[in-house]
Amino acid sequence: MLKKIINLVKMGKNVLDARIEIKHQLSKKEKVTTLSGKVVSAQILSQEEKGKRLARYFEIPMAKPRQEHIDILAKGPIDPSLALPFERLNDLLKPGYLDSEIGYCVFPNGDGYLSSIVQMPNVTANMLDWWFCWHPLDSLRYKVWNPKAHYSVVVDDVNRNHLLNTDIPMHERPWGTKNVVNEDIGVGPMKIEIGFISPFDMGFDKERFYQGAETAFCGDTDNKMVHIARKLEGGGIELRSRFWSQTPVPVNILKELAFHNLEEYTHLANILPALYEEFGPETN
Repeated sequence: MLKKIINLVKMGKNVLDARIEIKHQLSKKEKVTTLSGKVVSAQILSQEEKGKRLARYFEIPMAKPRQEHIDILAKGPIDPSLALPFERLNDLLKPGYLDSEIGYCVFPNGDGYLSSIVQMPNVTANMLDWWFCWHPLDSLRYKVWNPKAHYSVVVDDVNRNHLLNTDIPMHERPWGTKNVVNEDIGVGPMKIEIGFISPFDMGFDKERFYQGAETAFCGDTDNKMVHIARKLEGGGIELRSRFWSQTPVPVNILKELAFHNLEEYTHLANILPALYEEFGPETN
């Protein structure tokens, strides 16, 4: 995904189309500030969206991440020696914490890396599995996740049917699907394709996985992305994210993406329990 973002920024592909697409959704007067400090135009729901009962979640103020995590990102890049190489992916299954649970950096060869961690004390793995099947089916669901920066999500009929297929275990349904999202990770609205694969195709050891993880969402469209959840002492889960680029990345893009990831998953932790209770599989 990082490579695609970089190419979009450098070449302008899909950026103009994305901005034109969301122009009617943005307020000309009202502004909001992202976690990284960027001031952007506030998003406005359509009349149709306002009529849905889900719309009230869009009005919930975004939850603020832990201040110590914000401070770490604000200090600048971490030492690359602290970053987790992709070849040591399975270290994420070990108990305890790694050297880079939150931060971003550029490796000596120019490739990019970022890590993030969000505690979700009221969230279960089942809720996350449901969320990654449910939210791509309607753009309003994607918008309530991050009202500041999520504009739309699209899946084709093949992917939609796969996500709705009750013959497939919920946690496996995202595997092999693709979403096309319109979002702003800090460098302007753009369309990005996100392809999901199984944790085992990503490289996680199948025998060890369920000893150290509850669930995971992995992407390998252009670069590598992992969101892996494990039990949190006292209840709930904590979500640990990692991105590895396979091409040189401007450090400012890594910084913006790190803030974006931290903000959106902190907010998801805040709203997901209520969303699951109201819209989850047991209610349908």
